[in-house]
Amino acid sequence: MSDASRRRFLRSTGAVAGVALVAGCFGGENGDDVLGDPEYVEGRPDPGGTSIEELPDLNGELTIYSGRSQTRIGELMDHLENEYDDLSLEVRYDDTADLTATIETEAETPADVFYGSETQSMTHLKEGGYTTPLPDDVLELSEPDTQDPDGHWAGFTRRFRAIGYYTERYDREELPDDIFEFASDERFRDDIMWAPDQGSFQAFVTAMRVYHGEEETREWLRAMVDDQNVATSPGGDSAMAQATADGEVGIALTNHYVLRDNPGDTLDLAYTSGDAGAMFNVTGATVMADSDDQETAANFVAHLLSAEAQEYFATTTWEYPTIDGVEPIDELQSTDEFEPPELDLNELADLEPTLELLRDETIL
Repeated sequence: MSDASRRRFLRSTGAVAGVALVAGCFGGENGDDVLGDPEYVEGRPDPGGTSIEELPDLNGELTIYSGRSQTRIGELMDHLENEYDDLSLEVRYDDTADLTATIETEAETPADVFYGSETQSMTHLKEGGYTTPLPDDVLELSEPDTQDPDGHWAGFTRRFRAIGYYTERYDREELPDDIFEFASDERFRDDIMWAPDQGSFQAFVTAMRVYHGEEETREWLRAMVDDQNVATSPGGDSAMAQATADGEVGIALTNHYVLRDNPGDTLDLAYTSGDAGAMFNVTGATVMADSDDQETAANFVAHLLSAEAQEYFATTTWEYPTIDGVEPIDELQSTDEFEPPELDLNELADLEPTLELLRDETIL
């Protein structure tokens, strides 16, 4: 069965199985309640890792500044608040960059936890002295390559760069596994799209600049524009994924999770290997130094690294968990097949040279 056919089959069987399930908590393979999308939870093994039941209770009032939207995590926030009688969560949802700027202008931020959609913002706040290290028992819950080496933030989900492709024009096996070949292969001339105004693209270019050097990055950008005549997305990654699914372009330089909102057969993903095109970023959180209850704030972070929360992320956001014991959904490739570059995610915060490079090449 092809990957596209498998996705269609799983969606149809999951939809039937999910009819009798109630939104919020959904039955796992052994009948236990787990968070997640009923369409994709059905048939999955019970999540491994540390259960919420093994963590200290959450008590008191916490203010969360969230760069992740209510659509993506609101159900999880409601679940945690309902789980504990003595917990009150005030979640402020906004753009990650706007929340970062708000914290910098506040004399003393009311936020106990900052929930970032990428590492750059969390590193920026750490370097500005706004955050405090997480306890070791919290950091031990997730994998080391998804957290700050200094312990100030922990990642909740991985978000991999990917090559989206139009399946009626290309086969995965025919696509290069080297990001630099997309700038030189004549097959892709006039058939590639990118979204240079998006933070995820800028993080990717930053990774290329850090990992491969500025000159090689400049040459790649210039070749993409001059030789390949790359198109710019009219509306970020979502519009780019749709354009690819519709066959308007054959190749999209994007993020893996765009597959979630394009479940048909005409958009699929390929990945490069061992270069900046194979990088991942993480969503995650940090505890604010101004918090009056840093212990509870850190415990809240631990709850988002629980088995239940990680299952929720896997099946609703289609992102990759950061703990052992919770697998990505079947629609995605296993991380065992990936070869990301060795990169300190803190280096993605060094954005200004990237922006200067993009402006120099008139891409921004």
